[in-house]
Amino acid sequence: MPSSIRTKVLRVTENGNDPNDNRGDPNYLSTAPQKPNWMNDFVMTQEQIEELGNPVWVFSDVIIQGHLITIVGPPGCGKTALAMSMASEVPKDYEVFYVNADVSGAGAKEAALFAAEHKFTMMLPDMKQGMSMDDVVEHLVDMNMCGGDFSNMVFFFDTLKKMTDVINKSKSKELLKTLRGLSAKGMTIVLLAHTNKHKGDDGKDVFEGTGDLRADVDEMIYLESVRHGDNSLTISTRPDKTRGDFQPVTFEMAKDRTITLSNEFRDIAKEREVQRQRERDDDYIEFIKEALCDGCVTQNQIVKYCKGFGAKKIREVLKRYSHESRQIWQATRREKNSWNYKLVNEIPDGNQESRNCQKLIIQ
Repeated sequence: MPSSIRTKVLRVTENGNDPNDNRGDPNYLSTAPQKPNWMNDFVMTQEQIEELGNPVWVFSDVIIQGHLITIVGPPGCGKTALAMSMASEVPKDYEVFYVNADVSGAGAKEAALFAAEHKFTMMLPDMKQGMSMDDVVEHLVDMNMCGGDFSNMVFFFDTLKKMTDVINKSKSKELLKTLRGLSAKGMTIVLLAHTNKHKGDDGKDVFEGTGDLRADVDEMIYLESVRHGDNSLTISTRPDKTRGDFQPVTFEMAKDRTITLSNEFRDIAKEREVQRQRERDDDYIEFIKEALCDGCVTQNQIVKYCKGFGAKKIREVLKRYSHESRQIWQATRREKNSWNYKLVNEIPDGNQESRNCQKLIIQ
């Protein structure tokens, strides 16, 4: 082994600096430099740990104080309306800033009036001559470099793609580094982000941007929404990544954009999958209805009537729509494990023609 390492750390005597040649000196090894203890500089004391306290909710099940949160959803899902509503309900001992760079002139006026009414600060960088979201980001970088305690500040940024090029890894990472620094100093940061045009392999929405976004934020929460005939919305959260005890919640947005928290959670993603499954099954359902209206009762009779569709698929559809949650027909077990089926809204008058029975059911 080369001796260059020993010469830097062991004392040289008349016998040299090899410990084997200095066995006669019991104090020789005690003169060697001790192992470094710089690691202790990064260990928190018990008192410091206790001062951290438990997570504090700024908005229950969505925003934790001092966290960096991304709320993701497709255009028109209610992101801005929900974020504005949450900003208005943040406890008043926080300073709340809503930075909106994704709004038109008329929308900017409405947003500013709403913020003034609910006592939080609306920042509209694109509406100020010669300024943009880039200037906001520069100020954030300066705040992070200067340091300080930002634990009483809550920032909403609408939207993330106005702050950086979300698909550029280096630019996105640089912004997230700044935001992580600010959240480490106590600032609560909510980023509104968009989804990709294409869904993931599981059929769910996927955030727009590089993988660093999900890796660097504390929480990533997707919004699933359904629009009703009167232009109102039902919006449900789908926590994807969390560092806290988050539960999915549902909001109702009226046509005037007033938002209320629902008492019950609606799994909109699941409802959509049920609807997509129903659309895939429509042809099978209609033939099974015809079979039932033409007097077929047993599973074998129905399968025979619907020949050409595949016996396995017909049995799957019969089973799927005999459950109470999406029931179309009633299933009754008979002897020898056979099954009989009956439409749940079948007309009791047996004298009516089957075509009338079918017409009424389809309607």
